[in-house]
Amino acid sequence: MPEQQLIAPLGAAFSTRLICTAGDRLIHPADNNNELARIVTRWSRVWVPETWPARQYFTALGIGDDENPRYTDEDVVGWLLIQPRPDSLAWRVRTGAIDVTTALTAEAEAWPG
Repeated sequence: MPEQQLIAPLGAAFSTRLICTAGDRLIHPADNNNELARIVTRWSRVWVPETWPARQYFTALGIGDDENPRYTDEDVVGWLLIQPRPDSLAWRVRTGAIDVTTALTAEAEAWPG
């Protein structure tokens, strides 16, 4: 039986069972209450660093390309969902302006394949 996929509330730990759309953001769980703020943003089907500390974190782990840093879902398992930027697809889903099917359809049209 396939695993059920979910839209998680803000603050939930990311897992590969969660559906994330462009604009969803994650913060490293150790950064929740300090200034490091390692944050990544969902872009197409990958995560990209939103902050310099996030990029440094993955570079130190030897993950990603220095010229074009991209991270997989597995690289950010356990990171925590935070408020997406206003007007992103994720923000529209989480505010109820559009449903997740519409957001995923828009992503599929923008980034086919």
